[in-house]
Amino acid sequence: MNNNTINNENNGSTVEIRILMSDIWRGIVKFGWIPLVLAILLGGVQFYRSYVAFIPSYRVTATFTVHTENKVLTGDNGIAAYSYYYDRETADQLATVFPHIVGNKIVKNKVCSDLGVESMPASVSASCVTGTNMITLTASGKDPQLTYDTLLSVIENYPAVADYIIGRTKLVMINEPEVPKTPANAGAWTTAVVRAALIGVVLGVAWIIAYAVIRKTIRTKEDIRTVLNQRCVGVLPMVVFKKYRREIDKSILLSNPLVGNDFLESLRLLRSSIQTLIKDGRNTVMITSTAPSEGKTVVSVNLASIFAKDNKKVLLLDADLRDSGIQELLGKDTITKTKVEDNKYYKIELIDALGFNLLTLKPRVDSVQRITHDSELKRKFASLKDSYDIIFVDTPPCGIISDATVISQAVDSILYVIREDAVIQKTIRAGINSMLETEAEFLGCILNGAASGLGGYSGYYRYGGYYKNYRYGYSYNYGYSSGHSYSSKRKSKRKK
Repeated sequence: MNNNTINNENNGSTVEIRILMSDIWRGIVKFGWIPLVLAILLGGVQFYRSYVAFIPSYRVTATFTVHTENKVLTGDNGIAAYSYYYDRETADQLATVFPHIVGNKIVKNKVCSDLGVESMPASVSASCVTGTNMITLTASGKDPQLTYDTLLSVIENYPAVADYIIGRTKLVMINEPEVPKTPANAGAWTTAVVRAALIGVVLGVAWIIAYAVIRKTIRTKEDIRTVLNQRCVGVLPMVVFKKYRREIDKSILLSNPLVGNDFLESLRLLRSSIQTLIKDGRNTVMITSTAPSEGKTVVSVNLASIFAKDNKKVLLLDADLRDSGIQELLGKDTITKTKVEDNKYYKIELIDALGFNLLTLKPRVDSVQRITHDSELKRKFASLKDSYDIIFVDTPPCGIISDATVISQAVDSILYVIREDAVIQKTIRAGINSMLETEAEFLGCILNGAASGLGGYSGYYRYGGYYKNYRYGYSYNYGYSSGHSYSSKRKSKRKK
């Protein structure tokens, strides 16, 4: 094994440890309340049991040896004499049958009669030391005097049953019973509460560790290559906006100077990668993802903008007919638009600040099937390919509805956006497979939202924090579940 192999293995182990620690940190951030809640819950239950609802239990014990009778004949007159003896065989028999004698119904009835009660006021158990005739009787009850009296009554009345089972017996008391002064279950309730709270903390921490161990998401560029067996076209960082006392523009757009140079440089690298992958004449690129909130709309808008800055004539088609995020991202007041074309099917506007044209389908185009099957639309889109250097198509997530699969019939290639540590690998793989089955060329994946620091996985990329949440309110009741939960809710209609 050469040094390079050893170094690679060490680096791989370091990355895995770092990922695990990062997962644990994210688990703490996400589920840090669980240990606290469990500690309060279990501690509260123990406080109620050991202090508020405490029921004392008194215990009385008596230890003695049991000797069985031996009958012999002595003298000429044949008068019977008795002696008591102990041997190993008798001891084994006592150990087996004595607990049953104590629990016998006859004994219990005699005890109740002696004490003048209807039921046994205390529970009685017997234990034997194996190989000896030493017996320990234990009575447990709520009242100390009744518990003591119960034990004495059992000792007095047990021969009524014992004579029929093991013959006549004699008890030799070793440890006399006494009336208990304090409950046997009395203890420091504070200690019990603290112990229960610590158990709750341990269970909560175990939950967090289990969450970190079983999570299977895409975290690095290497994961895309090894786990998904796909090309990573580029990586976009998270964007953190510094806190200001005044209200600032927090839109993730190239026109916003606050997004930072790291994000801009990453987009330039991504643009270069895409340019090398796109073949001549195949300039319509569909951008999709597995689930909402992975940032595909942010990627689409900024890709259109960065290509436009390279003196390309760019068109961005908003094909998310159910819940477009482009209009929300561009805003109504901050971005000016110039009308380029307007007909019954769609309108094209120039986004002045970003330099690209935006094609928005009109309400009469009520389904994506119209895009691919309407002859007039198909002819128009074919002519648009000759009018623009590149056309980006922003579609709904392919892991939720089939719109992206339908739209793929009208494009040349596909880019797949994966948000770091957002969706489980199995679901991402299913979404990619659905795109690979189409005739469009699959260019590769874009890792979006690469984080840094203890909570991030991308040791290769040192960027800030970025998160943009888009809710999808499709007309159908879609549900989605992965490492995180995505639920579709209908958004309220925007005012026109």
